Amino acid sequence: MKSRKDNIITEWNFAADNYMKQQEQSSFVSINKQIIMKRFPKLNNENVLDLGCGYGVYTNYFRTVNANAIGIDGSKEMLRLAKEQYPDCHFELADFNQPLPFSDNSFDIILCNQVLMDIENIDLIFSECQRILKKNGIFFYAIVHPAFYDAEWLEDENHFKYAKVISNYIEPYQFKNTFWGETTHFHRPLSEYLNTASKNGFMLIHTEEPVSYDGKTKTKDLPLFFIAEYRKI
Repeated sequence: MKSRKDNIITEWNFAADNYMKQQEQSSFVSINKQIIMKRFPKLNNENVLDLGCGYGVYTNYFRTVNANAIGIDGSKEMLRLAKEQYPDCHFELADFNQPLPFSDNSFDIILCNQVLMDIENIDLIFSECQRILKKNGIFFYAIVHPAFYDAEWLEDENHFKYAKVISNYIEPYQFKNTFWGETTHFHRPLSEYLNTASKNGFMLIHTEEPVSYDGKTKTKDLPLFFIAEYRKI
């Protein structure tokens, strides 16, 4: 019988092609891209880990801004796409349920973009990132906002989506996304992300909840994403 970890990887292997196609066409993805590119416009040979690199778009971005970038992912199919798209980049297969295959104090920056909500054991991820980051290194992650992601829109008589009905927020749970094929999502409140980072030796230095909707069909006041930057202490 397959473990839950193996089932999750199998899901992403099946979803990989559709995921890349949809991400490349998504206006929401451009929100993340703009924030990451603004935060890291130019580097000076820093060692960067793209943790959960998917099809490699940010690994390649960091390479173009003069970083020594490595992308790792648990899905062989995602890495196949990454290597096809960006043959000049360095990609490795990694099991996120095990210690990461890097020495202590290896990286200056770790990017973890839209990954943590798809991983069951985030305590191990934070612990490993703390281990492999250099002192004062940066851990930068983006997730879908747990307060608003799994919630139903309310519409007015003109079909304008003005609010969301939020329930089941405090207790962690899991469910299936079906945007690009069935994939497992782990809901946990923001406090769990923040406290797990603090427990593992990270200092929070910045958070962001970017405007995600244009205000024409949906309110601008409910963010789709939560972004946080930490420093290793």
